[in-house]
Order: sequence, then structure tokens, then C-alpha cells
Amino acid sequence: MTTGRFIEHRITRNLLLRREREQLQGSGAWAEKLITLAAVTVGMLVLGSYLQELLWVLLAGAAVLTLGTRTP
Repeated sequence: MTTGRFIEHRITRNLLLRREREQLQGSGAWAEKLITLAAVTVGMLVLGSYLQELLWVLLAGAAVLTLGTRTP
């Protein structure tokens, strides 16, 4: 095999390997998007279920601080 053919073979092999890696990573991107979507959905549900309670805690804490720190 001449030097030119060897270089051509190596370039072709590298291009084919790169294409295979990109195809494998493309399938992983779909899974990552699905996991991210599921995590955001669960986070929103948890936050939504506790949001009312957190609001009451903040209001109660603000009332206690306001009543407890004022001097008559």
C-alpha cells in the first residue's frame, strides 16, 4: 500500500468512526431530554404541592418577626 493510499484509508476510517460516534450520542441525547423533562415535571409537582404551605410559613414568619422586633 502506498503512502497516499494509507493516508486516504486512515482519513476514511476516521470519518466513519466519527459518524458512528455521533449516531450513538444522538440516541443518548433523546434519553437525556426525556430524563430532564421527567425531573422538571416531578419538581414542579412537588413545588406546587408545597407552595401553599410555604406561603403560610413565610407569612407566619414575617408576622412573628414584625410583632417580635417592634418596640412599643
